[in-house]
This record gives sequence, structure tokens and C-alpha cells, in this order.
Amino acid sequence: MVEKKKLIAVVGPTASGKTTLGIALAKRLNGEIVSCDSMQVYQGLKIGTAQPSEDELAQVPHHLIGFLPWDESFSVSDYVSVAANVIGELHNRKKLPVLVGGTGLYARSLLRGFDFKEEARSEALREELRCQAQKLGSEEMHNRLRALDAVSAEAIHPHNVKRVLRALEYCLLSGEPFSQQTIRSHQAEPPYRYVMFCPAYRDRQILYQRINLRVEQMLEAGLLEEAYRFWGFCETAEKLPTATQSIGYKELFPYFRGELNLNQAVENLKQESRRYAKRQITWFAREPEAQFLYMDELGSEDAVIQACMDILERENFLDKGDTAV
Repeated sequence: MVEKKKLIAVVGPTASGKTTLGIALAKRLNGEIVSCDSMQVYQGLKIGTAQPSEDELAQVPHHLIGFLPWDESFSVSDYVSVAANVIGELHNRKKLPVLVGGTGLYARSLLRGFDFKEEARSEALREELRCQAQKLGSEEMHNRLRALDAVSAEAIHPHNVKRVLRALEYCLLSGEPFSQQTIRSHQAEPPYRYVMFCPAYRDRQILYQRINLRVEQMLEAGLLEEAYRFWGFCETAEKLPTATQSIGYKELFPYFRGELNLNQAVENLKQESRRYAKRQITWFAREPEAQFLYMDELGSEDAVIQACMDILERENFLDKGDTAV
């Protein structure tokens, strides 16, 4: 029997402290960070996607951050493939991969070993569906998916247009629900032995305050200028980039078009970020492996790290010599 590769996952809602915790664990456990964020993969979108700062990047090696041009598509199957390659390379160098991010589908698909088949795909149909989505809107496309596959419609948020269209494409070409592919993928043998930490807050208002503060800090760091450059590109692009779905940009586009004032656009950005955090919390609460760390109860960073180490010891996860300090 092949021994499973070990990794630690630090997942959870936006602005919960995942980056800080991930870096601390990587430094403590001779590890390197593997990003698990569907939007941080893009170049030129550092601020809006909350990519780690230069100081954070310098503390420990990071992978899968800002490596892809913003006009290239990147799917969950793409992520599973490239992340698996990075994890394998880290293990070859005797480094512990520390998966950090809030994209739940990416984390679940990688950790459970989902097997993505390049089946039921048609670029022509995909383009036709994209045109329909632009004309009819995301809600109508989601309603069409619900009529074909209620299970997938329940699992995919209407605003996740790319995922809705992929599910529609699969249903129309294969003649079976997209959720059937997911069921087959679930049967794959998980390739990793992992512990999943999920930073969170008992007092939800503290998290919301952190989100609001992060938005203000992003604006001070130049989010408007970054978003305006991206908007200019999108206005002339033949096909809208995947990154237009990212919270942090699409809420500002109406301001650039003169449809909202800046205060309204910023408030929408804060509101959408809070809603996204709620969806992330719901997602990870359904993960049976998730170990929730309530930051407002633990208090200090040292206490959070100690809680993690206690869990790792209880799970018999660490071998002798695994710690770097």
C-alpha cells in the first residue's frame, strides 16, 4: 500500500486570518504554502484578490500565487492537476505542504482526489452558453440548470456563472446530470493524509468588522486603480475573463460606468464580501474533517498555534523531527 502524502490545510472565510496562520505553521513545521484560491492565481490582481503581501511572501515560499495572465481561464480540474504537481515536488524536497485559501471547491476536489474527466466538452456550445448568459443574466441560466439538474443547481451559487455554464454544458452534451459526474468523482480514493484547520469567529460581527476593515485597507493600497485597469481591459475583451467573477472588481465596475457613486459601490463590495464569508462558513461547516479554531476565544497567535499543535499531536500527524523549531 502506497503511503499517502501528508499536508495541512488552512481554509475558511475571507479575512479570518488564514494567511497569518498558514505562514506560522509553515515556519514551525518546515513547510511551504500552496495557495487554494481561485482568483489569487491571476497576475496583476494583487490587491482585489488579497494576495499575500511582499513581506508575507518573503517569510516562507508560496506557490500558485499570481502565475496566470488574467485573461486565461482556470478550472477546478486545472487546479487539482497543478496543485498535485506542486505537492509532489514539495514532498520530494522533504517539505510539508500547507494548503491555504478559501475556495472550498478547490480544497475539497484536491483533498478528496476527485477524478475530472475531459468528457462532455464543446467550445462551440460553451461560447453559445456564454452569449446567452450575457443576454439573459445569471439567474435565468441558473434556472435552466435547475430544470436539468436540481442537485447541481442547489450546490452551485447563481453568481458562479462559469460553474453554472460548465454544468449546463455537461448536461446538454452527455444527457445526464452534472451531479452524476460529481458522484463518480467522490468515489476516488483520497490521495492525501491531512488535517484541516478552519479559522473562524464565534462572534460573527468581529469577522464582519475585519472584512470591512480589509476593504478600506484595499482601497488605501490602490484597489480603485487596479480595478480600473482591469475594467478597461474587460470593456474591450472579446470574452470576459474568469477573474471578473472575483469580489473586489465586479462591485466597482458600475462606479466606473457611472451607474453608482463610489460610496455605494464600496458598500456593495463590503456587503458582497460579508455574504461570501457566510457562504464559505456554510461550506466548510459541511466538511467532516474541518477543525474549527475560534480566534476570538483563543485570543493570541501563540494560543492559536498551540491549539493547532495539540490537534496535530492528537491526530498522530507529526513524525519525529517534523517541527522546524
